[in-house]
Amino acid sequence: MELGERVAGWLRASWWRSVLWTFACLMSTTMAVAVGEPRSERAAGQVPDELASGWWLLLWLVGILLIVLLWWRRRWPWQITVVASVVTLATPLDPLVALVALMQVWIRSGWVAIASCTALVTGATFAATWRDTRGESALESFWWTLFAGEDQEAVRGSFAWWVPVVITVLAVALFAGVGALRRELSRTRATGEGHRVVATQLADEVVRQAERERIAREVHDVIGHRLSLLSIHAGALEAHTRDDDRLAGSATLVRESAAQTATDLRSLLEVLRRPDDPDLAEAVPGLEAVPALVDETVAHGMPLVATVVVDGAASLDPLLGQTAYRVIQELLTNARRHAPGAGVRLLVTARPDLGVTIEAANRRAELRPLVEGNGLTGLRERVAHVGGEALVRVDEEGVLRVAVRLPWRFAPTTEEVPR
Repeated sequence: MELGERVAGWLRASWWRSVLWTFACLMSTTMAVAVGEPRSERAAGQVPDELASGWWLLLWLVGILLIVLLWWRRRWPWQITVVASVVTLATPLDPLVALVALMQVWIRSGWVAIASCTALVTGATFAATWRDTRGESALESFWWTLFAGEDQEAVRGSFAWWVPVVITVLAVALFAGVGALRRELSRTRATGEGHRVVATQLADEVVRQAERERIAREVHDVIGHRLSLLSIHAGALEAHTRDDDRLAGSATLVRESAAQTATDLRSLLEVLRRPDDPDLAEAVPGLEAVPALVDETVAHGMPLVATVVVDGAASLDPLLGQTAYRVIQELLTNARRHAPGAGVRLLVTARPDLGVTIEAANRRAELRPLVEGNGLTGLRERVAHVGGEALVRVDEEGVLRVAVRLPWRFAPTTEEVPR
């Protein structure tokens, strides 16, 4: 299996194809110079001299430079194709470099570049083939070497006019067809990779959904059972303490709180099971529910002084409103747990130009260094998730002070741009 993967990786590599094309282009360039020199001398009726030999050596070096550029054909496909085609039209070099670069144009470029480069390469290929087929022997024509065999003097004369046309059409069609095929294979491979990514994401989502379902069942079975027992015992206590109004009121409050907690628990479990459901997301309380939260907290006996000023809550992004509600809820819960009976000061201000500001202060029951538990840590993470800031400190008088600032973002459906 490992050997097969190595062979597949080697076949997918591009360097070995560049090596093969370099060798092929080097041979074709050398052949073009070798047959071009005697052909041009015969046509001009000149005797070979050193100046002419130097000219053809310079042409050969130009061909070598084009071959070197061929290694960058994937980065600059149409640029190298244009340069190679122009050089082929202007000099008696062969069109193989332009044809190889044309393949990359078909693989990587847009249709405008493909059409333009294909037309240019076709003209360059026809010009080079026409020049070569004007040779009258195998010494003056590359194509004659395919027919002359061992006796190079046995075949003489130029090819018919239609021969370079056929050669040009076949050569351009071959290289362009290979490029088009590789383009389609690349597109199919990319599509398949995209499908694999989607399938992997769906599989991960199924696993996460199964885990959420398991957690929801466990929470429902354990906490739901405890809440039902609490509600039953609170109801029994309420029924047997009707003579004591204060105790009966407390029992009623416990029973109603247990019922409300059970309702909230079911809502949270539905959110856990379907986190992307917009209807469930809207069920989470926002800033509009803060006064009810304050009243409930006071009803439970917490000494609370609250100032809530909210302006334009309907236009606030629901996620920010829900975050603010959860932050306030956590601050009140934290005060009730760690400083029972201590007074709490709460200030909530929400305005489009100032954002959402939440400040809370309460004296701690124990004067010791602040250790943030899951509640405050979760509060910081929740605030940071929406781009807000949270500051938690204990002053020299032992008062825990928390300041939270959330940015104001308009709801997506009612977003307004301040003038």
